[in-house]
Amino acid sequence: MAGKKTTLAAIAREAHVGIATVDRVINQRATVRPETARRVIAAAHKLGFALEKSHQLFETMGQPAARIKMGFILLRKEHSFYAQLADSLLEQAAPYYDAEHPPQFMFHDISAVSDTAAAITQLSQSVDVIGVLALDNPMIRFAVEEASRQGVKVFTLLSDLSVHSRAGYIGWDNQQAGRTAGWAVERLCHRQGDVGVIIGDNRFLCQETCEISFRSYLREHLSGQRVLEPVRSHERAESARQVTQTLLEQHPNLVALYAPCGGVEGIIAALRESGRQHQVMLICHGPVAGGEMALIDGTLDLMLRHRIAEFAASVISTFVAATGGGSSGFSHTINRFDLITKENL
Repeated sequence: MAGKKTTLAAIAREAHVGIATVDRVINQRATVRPETARRVIAAAHKLGFALEKSHQLFETMGQPAARIKMGFILLRKEHSFYAQLADSLLEQAAPYYDAEHPPQFMFHDISAVSDTAAAITQLSQSVDVIGVLALDNPMIRFAVEEASRQGVKVFTLLSDLSVHSRAGYIGWDNQQAGRTAGWAVERLCHRQGDVGVIIGDNRFLCQETCEISFRSYLREHLSGQRVLEPVRSHERAESARQVTQTLLEQHPNLVALYAPCGGVEGIIAALRESGRQHQVMLICHGPVAGGEMALIDGTLDLMLRHRIAEFAASVISTFVAATGGGSSGFSHTINRFDLITKENL
C-alpha cells in the first residue's frame, strides 16, 4: 500500500509525467514506454512511496520485454481515425517487437469481406496475435476459426464478432454508448420530430448495438421522437454526405441525427450546405477530422470520443498477457469514452 503522505500527483510532478501515466505504472493498468516507467518508479522511491511488489518492478525494468509478432486489420487508413489508431498502436507496441518483425498493418474497405478474410489467413501464417476490426460476416468468422485452430490469438477491436474461438474483445461498451446518445437526445433536443441514425454497415456489430440501445433508451423514456430506419454510410465521407442530404430532403421534420459511424465529415458538410446545421442536433463518435470546429460553430452538438492512446495501450497489454501465458480464456476489456462539447474542448 502507498504511504499516506506521498500522492500520485507528487510522483507525477517529480517524474514530469501525467497522473494517469503514474497510475498506469504503479497499478500496472496498461503498458507505457520502459524509460517512462523507470522515471515513475525512481520518483516513487525517491519520495518514499512504498509499493507492493515494487522490487519486482525494479528487477524487471532492466530486462528486455517479451518479443511478440503481431498483426492488425483495420478499416481504410484514409479515414483519419484509423490512421491515428495505427500510429498509436505502433507507438505502444515499440517495446515488444524486433526491428526485423515489426507489427503488420493491413487496411481494407468495410465491404471488402473476401480481402479481410484473406488478410486474417495471411497474417496467421506469420504472427502470434491478430487484432481485427471487421464486419460480422460468415467468411470472416471462418477465417478467425481457422487462425485460432493454428494457435494464433485473434482479438476483436472496437467491434465484436460472433465467433466463439476469438481470444477476446477490446473496445467500448456499445450499449452504454448508444444509451448515452439516447439520453442526450431525450434531455437536450427540445423539439419533437424525426431522428435519423447513420451507420457504416448492417453487419458492424458495434454500430448495431449502438443503434438498438439508442432506440431502446428513447422508447423506454417515452421521448415522443420517431426514430427512422438506419441508413448506411459505408464508413465513407462522401457516402455519408449523400445519405444525410437525402434524410434532410425527405424528412423536413428531422430534429436530430445520431452517427456512430465513420465518414462523419460528410454529415457535417451536408448539414452546413443545407443551412439547417443549427436546427438538427448532431451526435457522433470521434475523433473526427474538423470535429473541433464543427463543435465550435454549432454544427456538431456532442461527440462520444475514443481515448485512442489509452485504447492502444489496452490492446498491447492484452496481447502481451495473452502471448506470455498470463491470460487464459476469453478476455473482455472495456475502454471508456469522453463526452465532448464545445465548452470542454
